[in-house]
Amino acid sequence: MTPEGIANAVVSVLAAAGTLAGVTSRTRRRRNEIKENLSLAEELQKNTILRDHTPVVAWLHGKIALDVARLSGQPIGALKKPIPKGAVVFAGILLVAFGGWTYWLNRDGFVWYSLVTGALAASMLISILGMTTNREIPSGTEGALPDGAIPVDAGSASDQVVASVAMAAMGSDGRYDDDGQIGVAFRFCRHVIAGEIDEALRLADSNWVLCRIQAWLWNARSFLGDDVAQLRTIADAMMSSRSDHELWENFASSEVQNFQDAWGELDPDQLGGASRRRRVGRDYDLVVLAPVGESGGYFVNSPTPVPGGLTYLMHNVEGNWFLANHLGGAPPQPGFPPTWWVVGDPSVQELPD
Repeated sequence: MTPEGIANAVVSVLAAAGTLAGVTSRTRRRRNEIKENLSLAEELQKNTILRDHTPVVAWLHGKIALDVARLSGQPIGALKKPIPKGAVVFAGILLVAFGGWTYWLNRDGFVWYSLVTGALAASMLISILGMTTNREIPSGTEGALPDGAIPVDAGSASDQVVASVAMAAMGSDGRYDDDGQIGVAFRFCRHVIAGEIDEALRLADSNWVLCRIQAWLWNARSFLGDDVAQLRTIADAMMSSRSDHELWENFASSEVQNFQDAWGELDPDQLGGASRRRRVGRDYDLVVLAPVGESGGYFVNSPTPVPGGLTYLMHNVEGNWFLANHLGGAPPQPGFPPTWWVVGDPSVQELPD
């Protein structure tokens, strides 16, 4: 073979190798993986069971977002304390000095007092390791969250991205809007905790308001009398007159006191709404508000008990959402006393069999 033929063969081999390296490069592989994952996400979106009952779509979108961030060179990861370069350099100089001194002392054989300089050199090495490793800044909110919960501002870059995707998906159906079922529950809770009972009652179903009035009248029957027919007449009058009724101020004050005794320690700014929709009937949804601490919110990948959560039954009436029950999963049943569908109601316990 001529030298020219050998040169052409070498060029062909190198060109093929370069092409293969380009095709299999990390960047090209990542781009192809992103395209494949986008197609897979579209297929998963069509599966109603996986889409509505598992977070797999959010996971995959989170991975796609991370891969795009790496592809474009965006910084990702947990916040880290900066390395104190001056202290590291100073410790490095002392490490070299004490290490060299230890070596010089032991050049002709071990001497016991070299342990002092050796220990100083070792302490400098440990100091350098401490300043350059494990620099992640903890969020400080994990202890306030239930087991298995991942805060939105979690230190893991993957968790952060998946959380942001999940949070964006949560707010896409209008439930978190002011007039959505979760938004109305938030507003009701804020008004009650602030003692604004009239504003809260405007967000409540008329059946719930009637039952609250009946419960108050039943508990005040020692002053108003225990004639159920008379109590029913008073309740109907209070429902129609509201603040114009002579007993309304007493009722409102009692409601403010009762709710503040029960919810007074709650901070509405540290409550979050559960993302999964919980439909319990036509025009009825359950809404769960739970403390999220300083985390700004969290998400879970499996069924998780939520300590301190508040469960509200919301009722859609002609396109508007109202609170239907703050205690049980069914609308309260009017009566004297009304039925709230909770175990241990003192009024019910006192009733004769």
